[in-house]
Amino acid sequence: MQTSIEKAILPIKINELIQLISKKKRIGIADAVGYLYNSAFYERLSNPEAKWWYMSGINLFRELEKEKKSKLKIGEKSDKETQFIIFCTENYRLTRQLEGSEVVALFQKYHVYDFLTQNYEILHTQGEHYILEEIEIFIKNQQYK
Repeated sequence: MQTSIEKAILPIKINELIQLISKKKRIGIADAVGYLYNSAFYERLSNPEAKWWYMSGINLFRELEKEKKSKLKIGEKSDKETQFIIFCTENYRLTRQLEGSEVVALFQKYHVYDFLTQNYEILHTQGEHYILEEIEIFIKNQQYK
């Protein structure tokens, strides 16, 4: 349970961090909110026992970026896998009429990028409609877990 000081400081630290994310990433506030709230770092930040909120905003931002970089590891994928991931993200965005940040948040939440990478050899030879169906089925299965 959070003490009153934690309840008072946490929103201030989150605001500071969101402002930094927006500025450093050159994205809007809404996207910065999604960037933070769709991370495991946010859960650690809101954990009163971890006391992450004692850190400065810039140090919190650095920790968040470390997590994001280690989680995506897109640089380790081949150019073809990266192109495939972008292809899937963009086609999903267009067919579902979503913002790019919404698709990325959804794909990260349900580990779709891992699914696409692990099944690249099979999926990249299929048609767009089939791939999007497979993504939908995978997301639905993840929701029931």
